Amino acid sequence: MNKKISVGLSLSLIILAVTATFALTMVFSRQIYNRIISNISQRSHTYEAAEEINKIISNNFYGDLREYNNNLGSYLAEGYVKSLNDPNSVYMNASEYAEYNALLEQGQTGVGIDTAYDYTDGRLKITRVYAGSPAEAEGLQVGDVITAVNNEAVNRSSFVLLQKSFYGSKLQTVKIEYLRNDETKTAEPMLGFVIPSVTGSVEGTVGYARITRFYKNTADELRSVLENFKSLDAEGVVIDLRSTSEGTIKYAADALDVILPGSADCIALAKYNNDEVTTFTPESSSFNFNFAVLIDSQTSGPAELFAADMRALKQAQLIGTVTAGVGTMQSVYNLDNGGALLLTVALIIPAGDESFVYDGVGISPTIEVESDYSQSVLLDSAQDAPLRKAFSLLAQ
Repeated sequence: MNKKISVGLSLSLIILAVTATFALTMVFSRQIYNRIISNISQRSHTYEAAEEINKIISNNFYGDLREYNNNLGSYLAEGYVKSLNDPNSVYMNASEYAEYNALLEQGQTGVGIDTAYDYTDGRLKITRVYAGSPAEAEGLQVGDVITAVNNEAVNRSSFVLLQKSFYGSKLQTVKIEYLRNDETKTAEPMLGFVIPSVTGSVEGTVGYARITRFYKNTADELRSVLENFKSLDAEGVVIDLRSTSEGTIKYAADALDVILPGSADCIALAKYNNDEVTTFTPESSSFNFNFAVLIDSQTSGPAELFAADMRALKQAQLIGTVTAGVGTMQSVYNLDNGGALLLTVALIIPAGDESFVYDGVGISPTIEVESDYSQSVLLDSAQDAPLRKAFSLLAQ
């Protein structure tokens, strides 16, 4: 039976509903307001302190403030990023960003040598001369001892900075003084040679591929090296990722796509703060080699994803020591000043097990073999214990 409600009662119910809605709205609004005010208050104190410091410096510093005014914006930006306490998030000014882009898109350039400092005798030695490079044209050889670079003597305190002189794209020469059989020689190779990120050689029925970084050209270079192994009837392949950390997750996924079968579910998952997920999936055909992968404590980031997937999807043996444990992905955000922010945005989960997180933990080898790669490159390959283990395993 229908009952009529008086106008007065109707108005009373409407007023109660409006009042309740208003009260709830005010509760939520107050909570949001308190969070905003707290945030604004914190930022306000930060800005006030920064402005106070700026005024003190501007009014009292005895010196030239022109560099201070020019650099202030960059240092403030760096401060924001450093406050994250994340070594993988970086602020880049315009020139640094341009260099970063050039590396990813075009590859590392230089004179065409790799070097290592021998702490046993305190000398900087050439460990690789790339075929077709200016260094090769100038007659430099593996084993040459570099004594001076651009007239600056090489020693324990200077060699790290001087090594950087061997890399760059400017068309200028680098003066290298070196010893060979106790005879002093000089070479002046030119910068600008594109150094491959993947190199290869074959020993018997086993190929050896060294990946030094994961850039845009890495996948194509890896495909070329593996095709060459195939043409030489290699049965197994050792992939050396020791001390490899540079590049991006995307380019590591592209390199994996060269090897992994297209039937695999995925290469990796990137999980973001808001629970969104990006899936990297394989598309290419695979190479049917038996694989072993060399890793160490300096194997990091994209190289760790590569190693984890090779173990999970190609049953590759991982030989060496526990990796660095950088299992995150970074994205680039362009800034109005021409610079960029490289920011950690997601956790990386490799293929095979969504519960497997190696960030902060590292990836353990299936066969542990201790070595110091920075020093083992100075030795004959026959003395490289992890490498010899991998070769003996695949040659069986």
